[in-house]
Amino acid sequence: MKLGSWPSIVGIVLFGILGASTVSKLIPLGDGLAGTLGLSPAEFGWLISLIAVPAAILALPSGVVVDRFGPRAVLITAAAVGFTANVIYWFAPSVLFFQIARLLEGAAIVHFYTAGPALLMANPNERRRGASMTLWATYPPVGTAVGLALGGFFAEGGDWRQLFVAHGALYLVIGLVGLLQPRIERPESSRSASVRQRVLDLRNAYSRPPLLLLAFANFLVIGLGVGANVVFPEYFARLHELPIVTVSGMLALATLAMVVGSLCAGVALSRGFRTNVLFAAVATLGIVAGFFSFYPELPYAAHSLAVGVWFFTSGAAMALLMASLPVVAEPQRRGAAAALCNQTGALAVFVNPPLWLSVAAGGGWVPLVALQAAGWSVAVAAIWPVIAMSQRDAPGSAAAKSA
Repeated sequence: MKLGSWPSIVGIVLFGILGASTVSKLIPLGDGLAGTLGLSPAEFGWLISLIAVPAAILALPSGVVVDRFGPRAVLITAAAVGFTANVIYWFAPSVLFFQIARLLEGAAIVHFYTAGPALLMANPNERRRGASMTLWATYPPVGTAVGLALGGFFAEGGDWRQLFVAHGALYLVIGLVGLLQPRIERPESSRSASVRQRVLDLRNAYSRPPLLLLAFANFLVIGLGVGANVVFPEYFARLHELPIVTVSGMLALATLAMVVGSLCAGVALSRGFRTNVLFAAVATLGIVAGFFSFYPELPYAAHSLAVGVWFFTSGAAMALLMASLPVVAEPQRRGAAAALCNQTGALAVFVNPPLWLSVAAGGGWVPLVALQAAGWSVAVAAIWPVIAMSQRDAPGSAAAKSA
């Protein structure tokens, strides 16, 4: 494949989609894992969230690895690690082996998320580079939908471990796609300096209040999405007495509304709407949609619609946060700013599954509504002053003025 060609770009985006599907694929297997391994809801939540541990630890080191060996080699190696994890899942006799496989998957996808954008940004065509990064931004909802659909399909079968055969095959295929990607050489002189500069940039980025608030809002929004994805399948299957495969299919389609939400947010920003005002409006819609998503007296069709609106708001909120990142990040420290947001996202993935599953285990719907409403409200309080603080801290910045 040629650097910057559409086949190369699509192949790279597929790495992101496969990584996101890895996060969500276990969610529909709650009953199967509980019956086989004796997991409680909280323990199942921790198993899901273990995938975020490598992301939290390896976010910066993965950048150094990509600089040292190149994104192509890292993508291929990470695919091999993901394939190995699925082999371990297939033979795993105990919870410990499932935990080891989950950690290996986390190590694989954190390198996907670093090496993929690095290869896309090496595109010499500036216009196509922008389009490719926009396409890359769609991998979370698409990958989440793929993972839920795959997990739901095999959860209803006689042997849910077949999921790991299918997912392992996808890792094998994506590894072959990686072999076709172009090689990108990294300058030798930049490698040792890169490590020191990354540490310095990260320290300076952590000291900026606007960026800290944005990262905190990012933590909350991602946490809401992860928590909802973990709770929705069992909640709707039990409430409407439907097979998990049916509910997982509905959720997979509803998750794709995040793509529409992201695009709508981009259009609104291009027409001059203020980010914090848009975010407040999206959060208000999210709270309303969250209420109707969990309200037990509605028919299944109405719940499906409410969930679709909820995911629409989630996608729009994520797009607004990412659009704010260049505004709050100093030009020379944008890499460190992105690393901070990536790490808070990983922390959200780690913390929220056991929290939401524990709340859902209580059986009531009101605590779930209160939890999501609180998350949206605090996120609005965090994001509202971000743009103003950035303008105050950097009055000469063109980015700040244009915001």
